[in-house]
Amino acid sequence: MAKEIIMPKLSDTMTEGLFAGWHKKVGDRIERGDIIAEVETDKAVMELEAFASGVLLQALAKEGETVPVGTVLGLIGEPEEIGTVATPSAEVTPAIPAEHPAISKPPVLIPPPAALKTGPIQSEAEYQKASPLVRRLAREHGVDLKQLHGSGPEGRITQDDLAAFIQQHASQTSTGSLPSSHGNGAPVHPQQPAAAKFQSSMRQAIATAVTQSWQNIPHFSVTMEIDMDACREVIGELKTEGRPIGYTSLLIKACAIALKKFPLLRAQGARLADEININIAVALPDGLLMPMLRNCVARPVLALEQELTKLVEKCHAGKLSSEEMNAGCFSLSNLGMYGVDEFTALIMPGQTAILAVGSVMERPFVRNGSLAVAATLRVTLSSDHRTVDGAYAAQFLAELRRCLETPAILIG
Repeated sequence: MAKEIIMPKLSDTMTEGLFAGWHKKVGDRIERGDIIAEVETDKAVMELEAFASGVLLQALAKEGETVPVGTVLGLIGEPEEIGTVATPSAEVTPAIPAEHPAISKPPVLIPPPAALKTGPIQSEAEYQKASPLVRRLAREHGVDLKQLHGSGPEGRITQDDLAAFIQQHASQTSTGSLPSSHGNGAPVHPQQPAAAKFQSSMRQAIATAVTQSWQNIPHFSVTMEIDMDACREVIGELKTEGRPIGYTSLLIKACAIALKKFPLLRAQGARLADEININIAVALPDGLLMPMLRNCVARPVLALEQELTKLVEKCHAGKLSSEEMNAGCFSLSNLGMYGVDEFTALIMPGQTAILAVGSVMERPFVRNGSLAVAATLRVTLSSDHRTVDGAYAAQFLAELRRCLETPAILIG
């Protein structure tokens, strides 16, 4: 029996997504786990995996369509099922508000192989021509990527190429629009400032989240300075051994260990869980993503470093999976690489605390009653005052400091 490909719920706030296109054509053989399509949420472009093997019998969703969660995108089955009537199940499609009409899904007769048609499916070469982020931005501005010549490897189109194209057309006309228009027929106005070119759905999602955080969570903050000389020595030794790690990985591990002792700082639904999953802030040219590192207590620091590197690369490529976009029990935001001494971060909605990390710098420091110069780090914990008080937050930071000042705890 043919199996339905459903628009998944890829985040807690997702109610609909933009169908970015198929990776497979009708009639193609698909194995379980194959990437068959791409879906764009308000946070990232995500790859959709096949949960069954078979042949792509139908492609109901079209590129560029906004599709509610639960809608049937296509059908996978066996070749002998071609020619049968396939009716997408009504049970998996939720009630959709009138302003978000679902894709019409009447019973459809699947034609024989010779008559199969593919519709607006992009070829693999077109997918390799630009990253999902660039393709999304191009759609938002009504730009046909076929008009661009990429400056990246093998002619790959970069964000700079797209920005230059938009700016070029903005200077050529003051009243016209770009050579194409948005899917809803609205013209693209290139006279828009170039600095605002990527103020997109991601920025809107960030605005919604931080407004909710600021209005609904009564924050308080506690700052502590930590001696990082021992950590700096460990990082240097591991680098010499060909096993490089960064301060962020040590901080993640230290936070996970401390959170085991201070469960009230974990998100309410994760206080009794064995796993400590932590979200890490990753800055992008057009916004911010908070991917999740899983099971941070049990995993070695080197494994956390490798996974963190992969997550950052996926963020910039727009290739995060739905699991990697889940909300963890705690968050960490590090601005140390920008030379920031200290700052205060906003708590993610649904969580109880977030740690803001500044730069490791040499500062005057009192050690064993004597004034010295040491590499120190200032961390600021923002907590939900409805759940914890200042003393509890301070005790957590003291445990965090103990872990970082004796990094053998983290490496062992």
